[in-house]
Amino acid sequence: MLNTPELAPSSTSQDRETRVRALLDQLRPAAERALRQMAEDLVDAPDRQRFQGVELRLRDHAQQLAAAAHQTGLGGRKKGATAAPAPPAPTASARPDSSST
Repeated sequence: MLNTPELAPSSTSQDRETRVRALLDQLRPAAERALRQMAEDLVDAPDRQRFQGVELRLRDHAQQLAAAAHQTGLGGRKKGATAAPAPPAPTASARPDSSST
């Protein structure tokens, strides 16, 4: 992932730490579920399947956790939502008459 500090909101290190801790608190249940599912898949898989279906299921759990983290992080950044719907777009002017060539 690209590190783009110019896009990051300006904040103090204390404010940043507060936001990080809040995000961790929100993500902890999803992380616990994903880790639990991973552990169960590893325990339940026969030795011959350790590098087949189990690996794919582990990736699925990790991707689901990453998606939840991304969604949670985006949800925390939503600011300035408008209460009213956007006004309708202006109507287009009449089309010019076609010319014969």
